[in-house]
Amino acid sequence: MSPHKQGQVRLHFDNPPVTETAIGFYFQKIEGWHLLHQGVLWDKFLPKYPELEVLPTILDVAPQQKVLFNLNSPTLRTGFTNKERTQLVQIQDGLLLHNWRKTTESPQYHRYEETREQLREDWSTFRNYLRQRSLEGPVVSRCEVSYFNNLVRNEDWKDFSDLSDIFTVWRGLPQSSSYGTAQMAGFNVFYQLDTGVANIAVQPAIRSSDGKEIIQFTLTCSLSPRNSEDEELFRCLDECHENARRVFVDFTTDKVREIWRQNR
Repeated sequence: MSPHKQGQVRLHFDNPPVTETAIGFYFQKIEGWHLLHQGVLWDKFLPKYPELEVLPTILDVAPQQKVLFNLNSPTLRTGFTNKERTQLVQIQDGLLLHNWRKTTESPQYHRYEETREQLREDWSTFRNYLRQRSLEGPVVSRCEVSYFNNLVRNEDWKDFSDLSDIFTVWRGLPQSSSYGTAQMAGFNVFYQLDTGVANIAVQPAIRSSDGKEIIQFTLTCSLSPRNSEDEELFRCLDECHENARRVFVDFTTDKVREIWRQNR
């Protein structure tokens, strides 16, 4: 199931399952950074992102790292959003991500290239702020691309026995009097690629926006850059994006991609 190296995988759907994307960078904590900087930084983003969200802190627990808590400088994750709340830049000491979100009012999917350009602007604003405050530039440890997909019951699937019609890695449970009918199922796969890693998480959930039962399918690809120069960082993002497209094809069936109306 290793991604193929011949040419790029072209994916376009008329009815894609993706409801949110996130792309960006994880970096070492910046010496001298504290919460007041995030408040002042919002002023730099205000013309583009006038709304504010306070989000749960992300603990970056990569195997080679330790999670450290500094009570004198607590960590807070904030989101600066546009008025429609479809575009979001997440800031935390240690990460900057740009998200696109699907909403009822704005359902049109924003492709990777559009989100990448939004991130480039956000990253430039962030770097300029650090220079103005005489803070060190970020030392990036990981570039990451994530896709969050909602598979809706009675639209993409009917019961959990249908998982084998969606995911190539799922073979399902045999139907018998002892097993009965599967009422809930999920799985995680962590996959080492030729370049970077991919993490696939499939879990049942209830969608808060409308109360519908869904299978939440999250695909994340990440890669460690050789340095923290912009050219290298965005090259790594492009590699993550390409890996994500290949893994998506490897892990989903032709049958379900027809439901999402894949154009070839």
